[in-house]
Amino acid sequence: MLLTKWVLAAAALVAGQALLLSLLTFGSGSSRDVVDLALQLAVAVLGVALVMGALVAARRATALEQRRAEEVDQVLAASSRDQREQLHELRSTVAGLVSGSALLDNPDIPAETREHLWASVRRELDRMERLLSKRDQPAAEMDLDEALGHILDLQHLKGRRVEFRSAGTKVRARYDALAETVNILMDNAVTHGGSDSSVVEVVERDDETVDIRVTDFGRGIPEDRRTEIFEWGEKGSESPGEGIGLHLAQRLMSEDGGSLRLAEDQGVGSSFVISLPAARRSTENGTESRIVEDSHAWLRSG
Repeated sequence: MLLTKWVLAAAALVAGQALLLSLLTFGSGSSRDVVDLALQLAVAVLGVALVMGALVAARRATALEQRRAEEVDQVLAASSRDQREQLHELRSTVAGLVSGSALLDNPDIPAETREHLWASVRRELDRMERLLSKRDQPAAEMDLDEALGHILDLQHLKGRRVEFRSAGTKVRARYDALAETVNILMDNAVTHGGSDSSVVEVVERDDETVDIRVTDFGRGIPEDRRTEIFEWGEKGSESPGEGIGLHLAQRLMSEDGGSLRLAEDQGVGSSFVISLPAARRSTENGTESRIVEDSHAWLRSG
């Protein structure tokens, strides 16, 4: 860029001098003057050509620098965004691990419960290790009852009450992505809705799709914000969060061939629907309903 500026200045000087000489000698009438005038005009034309070439080069260089600067800004923004999403996921995992570790210090916990608690902590540590090393799991066939049971164990460690209505079905998804999505919905219910009670219900919509409805009993989402809650950085004026969670959760489900949407307003709290590809159609008759927190009542007393 500096060299271009010097070329531009030199060319402008040459052109200016040539034009000035041409004007001073024009009209003298001698053949020598005519030759000199022709040479001076040639130099002037060359100078103008150099000026135009330098201008074009300067503009191209400036445009290239601007594009490179924009590309760098985009890379930095994407990197910052990825890091913030990763930090968001880690916070949820760490909160469960801290609660679980504290409960393990309780000498009154039965041996069977302690073993179950250790399994939950190890599972979350494994998930954290995969997240930190960016070893993404491939989508695979998953027993939804078993997976949700493990995921909701983390919520029990945080003292949440969850009613789980299962359907005995299987989906094709990533465990880590589903865990993060459910955790986001549960954490949002407490942080933004003021409710630590939720219902998780699995429904086979058809042969191809399984819906997981997550409903809380909190304050709900204002009507004027319902269309923007999945946008990056969107949050309420009094929200303590960053406006990342729902956007991240929706993206994770989309990557697994599913979706995440806000259900129609039912008048109580908020209800979200996770839709995932079904791995097979369930052969069970009816829907089993069970209250998960009853099997872990000790978590609430801690």
